[in-house]
Amino acid sequence: MSKLIAEKDRVTVVDREAVAADVKSQLFFNHYRRLTGIAAKIYDDGTAAVDIDPATLPATLRARHTEGSEAQRQKWLDALSDEARNRLSAAEKKFALRYTILVATTDLVPATGETQRTSLEALDLEEERHLNEIKNKKSA
Repeated sequence: MSKLIAEKDRVTVVDREAVAADVKSQLFFNHYRRLTGIAAKIYDDGTAAVDIDPATLPATLRARHTEGSEAQRQKWLDALSDEARNRLSAAEKKFALRYTILVATTDLVPATGETQRTSLEALDLEEERHLNEIKNKKSA
């Protein structure tokens, strides 16, 4: 690795095949390849927690992550009383779960270029989620 990775750096997981040692360490899987995110925490043992940018997830994982995030958000909101829910700001009501992976720092490189633009599929999912939220609000 040409540059040491530090916390808060934008990083990309290297593009390589998983090997037998990866199965044992559980620090690299083929679906991690080329994911980009922010190094949230660097540990002394040579591993790093990386908050992955959902836009870099493969379409199927991104859709599953978005659906899970929405389900958790709705479950949380449903568990609140009407009074507590009404006191929340719009920003507090809208949250997304992080997709965080643990990977060896040797499998990370500094990310190049700009953040990827949101795909049309991701925009469609977000729009559908928002419209459902509006519909549910009107029916309540």
